[in-house]
Amino acid sequence: MAMKEISIQPNDLRIVRNVALELKIFEGIQHKHLEELLIFMELCTEGTLESLVAATEGGLPEGLIRRYTNQLVSAISTLHQHSIVHRDVKTANIFLTAEGNCLKLGDFGSAVKIKAHTTVPGELKGFVGTQAYMAPEVFTKTNTEGHGRAADIWSLGCVIIEMASGKRPWSEYDSNYQIMFKVGMGEIPAVPISLSEEGRHLVHQCLKHDPKERATTLQIKHHTFLKIDTEEECLSCTMPSILEDYLKLGIKR
Repeated sequence: MAMKEISIQPNDLRIVRNVALELKIFEGIQHKHLEELLIFMELCTEGTLESLVAATEGGLPEGLIRRYTNQLVSAISTLHQHSIVHRDVKTANIFLTAEGNCLKLGDFGSAVKIKAHTTVPGELKGFVGTQAYMAPEVFTKTNTEGHGRAADIWSLGCVIIEMASGKRPWSEYDSNYQIMFKVGMGEIPAVPISLSEEGRHLVHQCLKHDPKERATTLQIKHHTFLKIDTEEECLSCTMPSILEDYLKLGIKR
């Protein structure tokens, strides 16, 4: 198949609109004599973070949690700098590459670009995301100010909890309504005691019920939990697989 490459300059909305229009024109149309339009995505061969966590017993080693959190915060920070709110940050939407050394935040089906420069609360309305990772301001009817970037920070805290515990947040509840009730009552998902004091502090900074009190990506970047050796970062796909290193310590796939 042929690949159509489109060069997009910063703030060049005309080209973006033309691409969107081209996709819209062929929406729902299939015919053997009409050329198909396909969207290519990066192949992340190591699967999802959700799958990795589910295959472990008791969560990931803290060294790996710190590394993944550092990379995830970097990704979310870049989105927020461009006024984009992901709105569905969760382990199922985080993909692993480079033999597990790098993660990639994907699935932007719920993402949206906002106009406001403020971090919180935001201009976004509506029930969007996955309940176990969803910030209270997203679904609380009493909130009239909407939600913004801070909603992603709550989800980040939930992802850290899942990596540390080996279970999704609120795993003790089967119903989404139970989760929403607990969050609405001012509670947060259980933070694993196996997580270091630094890690627990970061999680609590992410899970503030008032979005105005929640940490920003800029603040999180300077948190001691993210202070890792830069040489450990994913700089090359030829690096030995950190997943294999940890598997040798007894972690099951």
